[in-house]
Amino acid sequence: MAKLALIITSTAVPGKREDIHRLYREQLAPRAEADDAQEVVVWCDDHGDEDTFHLFEIYRTEAAFRDNAASPFFADYMATAGPLLAAKPEVRMAKPRWSTGI
Repeated sequence: MAKLALIITSTAVPGKREDIHRLYREQLAPRAEADDAQEVVVWCDDHGDEDTFHLFEIYRTEAAFRDNAASPFFADYMATAGPLLAAKPEVRMAKPRWSTGI
């Protein structure tokens, strides 16, 4: 099966990006570090907008992504972080074809 990449762009309520990052590090980062099917996860603060951030993730399979997205721990995270978002995240799915350094 083909790997799946996600490119997610989110905008926090003004001044809340650091709060979302803290929640992410506490609730999702440890799970990502322990999940062999979630091969790459990168959090990026937007360079031009202090409230926007991007996540880049590569999953071993699309099924692994679906399992992660449907998990109770992700629902718990979104219940906490969701009110800190200014809008629904923009999610793009892609098929990785080439990379370096990962």
